[in-house]
Amino acid sequence: MKCPKCGAGLTALPVDDVTVDKCQSCDGIWLEYGELEKLRESGAQSVEEMLEAEFGNPPAPMTSLDGYLRCPHCVDIGLRTNYVSYMQPVKMDHCVQCFGMWLDKNELDKLLEDKKQLDQVQVNGGMKAMLAGMMARLKK
Repeated sequence: MKCPKCGAGLTALPVDDVTVDKCQSCDGIWLEYGELEKLRESGAQSVEEMLEAEFGNPPAPMTSLDGYLRCPHCVDIGLRTNYVSYMQPVKMDHCVQCFGMWLDKNELDKLLEDKKQLDQVQVNGGMKAMLAGMMARLKK
């Protein structure tokens, strides 16, 4: 499969029980339908950092594609952009045919952190934990 953003080849890498497809050029990640939920349920954190530490980031030629992002699985289908998340907005490009999703660099870790924070809100009584999370992000 080819990266929808830069056209480089995607590398299949294992994370827990999921195989993610990572672009070594722009560091984006392609997830097949259902893989994000599997990662969220597994409690995985800092996946992108772990992938880089474990598999490195070999140099890949950076190219540029014209037009809209295309699904690496369906090839001719354009990806649609949505902003998702409860705690912090994350841009996600998804395919309307296979329901896979493209996440730019650091967006997967943001979504996984968002799930962790949302779980803490539910466990810790809601408002207090949510406000603490907001304050922590403001301090960054």
